Amino acid sequence: MARRERPVDPTAGPLAALAHDLRRLRAAAGNPTYRALATRAGYSATTLSEAAGGSRLPTLEVLLAYVGACGGDPAAWRARWHAVAAAGSPPTPAAGGPAAAPPAAPPAGEPAAPAGAGPAGDPPADPAAAGAARPAGDPPAGPAAGGERGGRWIGRRARRRALFGVGGGLAAAVLAGGLLYEPDKPAADAAPLCPGAGTGAAFTGSTKRGGAHVRAGATRDATVLRTLPPECTVGFVGYCLGQKVRDLTGGYPDLRWFVLPGGGVVASAVVHGNPPAGAPPIACANARPHPRTLTLTATAGRDGRWTLRASGPDAELLGFAVSAPTAPYWRQAGWSDAGAAGAAATARTAATGQPATAVAAACYGGDGPSPVLTALALTTPRPRPTTLDPAAAAAAARAACRYPDNG
Repeated sequence: MARRERPVDPTAGPLAALAHDLRRLRAAAGNPTYRALATRAGYSATTLSEAAGGSRLPTLEVLLAYVGACGGDPAAWRARWHAVAAAGSPPTPAAGGPAAAPPAAPPAGEPAAPAGAGPAGDPPADPAAAGAARPAGDPPAGPAAGGERGGRWIGRRARRRALFGVGGGLAAAVLAGGLLYEPDKPAADAAPLCPGAGTGAAFTGSTKRGGAHVRAGATRDATVLRTLPPECTVGFVGYCLGQKVRDLTGGYPDLRWFVLPGGGVVASAVVHGNPPAGAPPIACANARPHPRTLTLTATAGRDGRWTLRASGPDAELLGFAVSAPTAPYWRQAGWSDAGAAGAAATARTAATGQPATAVAAACYGGDGPSPVLTALALTTPRPRPTTLDPAAAAAAARAACRYPDNG
């Protein structure tokens, strides 16, 4: 049974006003459920719900992830967070640590989920430790923070002239009782910095609408080193294989993490762009093993239909393709992220008098085939293993691992 969010009174203080305006920002973004928001923000639905709950100040990282997922202005909300923290509301870690709250109820407006479940189809959210949730480079919260700029408290009459940071607008005020805090403009370096493409990059990509966390390793549990702003073009020195994440655009699984010069990795799921075709993975912290071998079987059915099954150690993403007598000569038959347990697809072959060829390929992500591929000639009564020349193998792997809706 869904439940309603607890009302917050924006006149009750800076923290309540912040929660109220976070809810308004979410409403302006189309009022997505917290579980839907979690797939964009990279935090659990419960953590995001608590950020707008008004009981505790979320960490700056959680707030920026919430705001970015709703299309708000990160720089304005960063200034807003520092103003609330300076007013006496210390941040609460997203999860874990000595200040962690007891397990919360499911986010308001959403059905209850089994214990430990995160957003549907999304990897587990970050169990950020106390004191580790602030991105590197952010000043500590509170009046003693070096470089914090000042502000002024204004009365009720001037309150109507203040602007609130909702729907991507400027966050210019924090309501507290009968007063309003109007922070000065943030310093030029308050917003997350975009390092740019740089020189000597192997390839470039652009961060998606919510920005991107740079992590110490290729897993969602790895420490966040810093945060890149939305629509930031970045140069990468290569990519490694890590924890599976789902692409924010199409929801497709991806194992690739892009490696930045000087260290740190970004999940491919939050970046527009892919490595060059044929580029091999490189090493990084928390990298997963590469797929090495595959097993493929095929069972004949009626009307030229075949059931294909494949599996292989460390082959979590699998694609299938079948040869065709006319262009395109390789056509995708299926794509699955159940490779470790075994994946299946159904293919139909043309009646040409010549046996078709089926392949299974280990994929790194959409349009990201690995060199690991196996092939069968679909002969009856029993298919037989076959070998493809390098050009045919590359074409078959590209077809097997392409994004399913990509033509």
